Amino acid sequence: MNNNLLLDELNNIQVEYRTILINALKNISDNDADAVVDEIGVFWRRNKKIVQCILRYLYQPYSAYVFTAATILDMDDYEHFPFVSLGKYHFWDDPIYKYITMLRKTDVNRDFNYKMKEQIASTIRDNIKIIEQAGGIIYILPIRLLTEDNSMIYKAADQAFFSMFKDSLDIESYKNQFKTISDIKNGLLPDIDTSIFFLEDEDSGLDLETRFTVYKESTLLPLSSDATDAEVFWFVVYSYLAQAFDTILLSAEHRLVPYVRFKVTFKYILQISGHFVDNEEISDMLFKCVISHILHHKFDKQKIYEIDIRDYYEAIRSYNFENQMFLELKQQDNPFTNLSISEVNTIINRNLESFFTRLHHNN
Repeated sequence: MNNNLLLDELNNIQVEYRTILINALKNISDNDADAVVDEIGVFWRRNKKIVQCILRYLYQPYSAYVFTAATILDMDDYEHFPFVSLGKYHFWDDPIYKYITMLRKTDVNRDFNYKMKEQIASTIRDNIKIIEQAGGIIYILPIRLLTEDNSMIYKAADQAFFSMFKDSLDIESYKNQFKTISDIKNGLLPDIDTSIFFLEDEDSGLDLETRFTVYKESTLLPLSSDATDAEVFWFVVYSYLAQAFDTILLSAEHRLVPYVRFKVTFKYILQISGHFVDNEEISDMLFKCVISHILHHKFDKQKIYEIDIRDYYEAIRSYNFENQMFLELKQQDNPFTNLSISEVNTIINRNLESFFTRLHHNN
């Protein structure tokens, strides 16, 4: 199919989805979550084939970015500016359908259900804002909903989780053998606890037990109130590992570069990236993922507060920012392994500063 036709279809889908979202927001305000999921589900099922064509033919492999592994794309915090700095096409992996599915499956924690309904309504409002303010630059698609169900994700996460322990385990022997976080700490391989993360900005200098306790006390989970430490630990770490594998495999299936803002998921992606070093295409994708993550956290938002997103997008495309930066980064034979973090930071900072200087000079 012609690229212009695909782009027209994509833009039409966004306009239609905005109408669906506005209606859904009214329904969920009336506590009718089932009506929300039905309306959204029917809309995406009706558009499934054209969306699959868009994801297959619109862009060159690994030239488009997908903002994933996040609860929101926070436009009020200007997160869309660093996101659109790399690549021509930008997709927000819409989590609404996933949230509603979780809500339907979870009945053990009323507080969690209430929070999920709040999250769904908040995400609907955010999606409407994305379409209205950045339509034609950022596109909303439920990419996970349209991705082939891959049991390999769960097998890989399961294997990665139990590989952290001294003894050979499965889920039943794990639950029988471990109850407290101290039990878990004693059962882990030496020093493996330093590669386990729970929160975005947790103090890595603290011991595992303390970091786990802080997480458990600060996070609402879809588990019963009498869940053991071991059950909570498995749910959290296994979920992060599954999310990391899912992000890589989803991106590979649709030939997208994962744009991962959340530091915890990013760290788990880095940990499992060694499984893919023999695949040149996936290694290049992961390299771009690393660069986009660092750029996100290096981006000085104060320099774009007075700039419209459309003017910014045109300026950074005209400047050829992505190509210039990657040309410098890829001067090494194997930049994914040969470049140090300090070198990457220096190159990203230098290119951003050069671009911002030109941007403000022209404005």
